[in-house]
Amino acid sequence: MSDTVRIECFDETPTRVVSGPGALDSSRACLAGMGISRALVVCGQNVAKLPQVGMFACGCEGCTDVTVFSGMSPDPTDEEVMAGGAAGREANAEAVIGIGGGSSMDAAKAIAAEIGHEGWVREQDRPGEPTVIDHGALPIVCVPTTAGTGSEVNPFAVITYTQTERKLVLNHEALFPRCAVLDPTLLTSAPDSVRVAAGMDALTHAVESYINLNATDDTRRRAAEAIRGIAGNLRAAAASADDLPAQEAMQRAAMIASLSFAKTRLGIVHAMALPLSALFGVPHGVANTILLPHGMRFNIPAAGAALAEVAALMGEDTEGLSEEAAAGRAVEGVERLAADVGAPGTMAEVGVTADAIERMAEDAMPSAHIKVNPRVITIEDVMAVYGQAMG
Repeated sequence: MSDTVRIECFDETPTRVVSGPGALDSSRACLAGMGISRALVVCGQNVAKLPQVGMFACGCEGCTDVTVFSGMSPDPTDEEVMAGGAAGREANAEAVIGIGGGSSMDAAKAIAAEIGHEGWVREQDRPGEPTVIDHGALPIVCVPTTAGTGSEVNPFAVITYTQTERKLVLNHEALFPRCAVLDPTLLTSAPDSVRVAAGMDALTHAVESYINLNATDDTRRRAAEAIRGIAGNLRAAAASADDLPAQEAMQRAAMIASLSFAKTRLGIVHAMALPLSALFGVPHGVANTILLPHGMRFNIPAAGAALAEVAALMGEDTEGLSEEAAAGRAVEGVERLAADVGAPGTMAEVGVTADAIERMAEDAMPSAHIKVNPRVITIEDVMAVYGQAMG
């Protein structure tokens, strides 16, 4: 193993984290340690073309036999998961490796469950109901090529259901990856817009986890580390794909944020972001970017003190300000960061239409994130926040 690669374990997740430049080359040790001889790689078509992925998939004498399933879209659907499950059964896969952004990693988790029970993913289209896995899901390894979702260390999988036009979060302990491989060299291939959306997604995870009703001293410690890391590195990571230290710092911040929200869940922003993706195809990170300042502003009456702390973590000057004014600085800091990295600022910019607000609000309300938001939310509140985000 390279001297630049380190292995870590965290109390918040059963996932072992292998990180550093060259970590992907070292990840076969994870598979060998699990006794895996055949694996299904789940990714998108662009990621499948990366030279690092090609070298990994080629295999070598005595290495794991790898089959690549590259049929994943930016928002994985139940149909794609079922196709991946069929591919995994045909390959007699013993493990599933998700390589890509959050979408590919989420799909890999769902495919790991789908392989052992054909049609399982369709059975989970039950808004507000717990995810059920009463059969053995295959072991999962996740390799992020973006620094955003933190899916590599949590048990969540976001899947779009084509017939009902719903985007649901599946959540089960069997979906925890066994191993996460954080290789920052994989981040350099992502387009600027993807790095921006991923970074703002990670910031949303950290902020919502920091202020929600389930937050503890330990989860806030993790979220605070992530907020500082993102505020200090996203501009540089967005400006230059080749800034490897910034990419590595963002990758770690996204992972740390996930350790926090896996324990707490999130809040109004994530509940509202899912319908934007399901109905209009807005990438999840972009939806969160647009909605984050509006959700934060909505929560000031109930979480002013926590948001004032967020402002300080982002490097905003809050000295001498009232709690409400300091909390407002957090909102301003997020808006400034988003503008600096060129993120879209309104729902209208990304094709969302006002006539869908009522439907989106109805779809957002069953989300488990609503229950942990620091301020009580009504459907009228959600509609009002959507209206503010239209621009």
